[in-house]
Amino acid sequence: MFYGCVNKDDSRTKTATDSNGYTYEYVEGDPSNARIYTLDNGLKVYLAVNKDEPRIKTLIAVRAGAKNDPRETTGLAHYFEHMMFKGTSKIATLDWEKEGALIAEISDLFELRCQTDDPAEKERLYAEIDSLSTVAAQYAVANEYDKICAVIGATGTNAWTSYEETVYVNEIPSNETERWCKTEAERFENLVLRLFHTELETVFEEFNM
Repeated sequence: MFYGCVNKDDSRTKTATDSNGYTYEYVEGDPSNARIYTLDNGLKVYLAVNKDEPRIKTLIAVRAGAKNDPRETTGLAHYFEHMMFKGTSKIATLDWEKEGALIAEISDLFELRCQTDDPAEKERLYAEIDSLSTVAAQYAVANEYDKICAVIGATGTNAWTSYEETVYVNEIPSNETERWCKTEAERFENLVLRLFHTELETVFEEFNM
């Protein structure tokens, strides 16, 4: 879950074992002395030590970006980046049972809207989506993920989307690694696409800046 910029050249990549018996790769001549661990699930973890202060700069890099946008929905990768901050069934909800039912209904209406070619029906479905989204928003807790990060002492909570990747950033106290890992695991495994409708406006505003 840590991300480092290591220019990996297979001819210079070596393998070693750390003091705990874990195998890692490293690149000869790398000034950061980064270690590259591959977990059982295939996740690559890049670790480099910086002892200037007891904090860890974390960057989670996902190999999906603008180049993966479907032709009919350009900007989807950037939009999804925003949705990654909206919480889960445990984070950012006042009543998940009620909110979840509304979100499922909204999702079904979006599918129906995509399937129809009738402009009047599209408009009717959009109005229904808008109405249900207003009700669902009453159960959402704004910015709760960011607040959880702040509680553990994280700073610089952010993300960016490029052509080939999306990267999620935090800088955390070194003694809060476990809580940070649990928080990130929760949002990556159990993301809820809440406030889907209203977040479009935010993305459009960014696009027009």
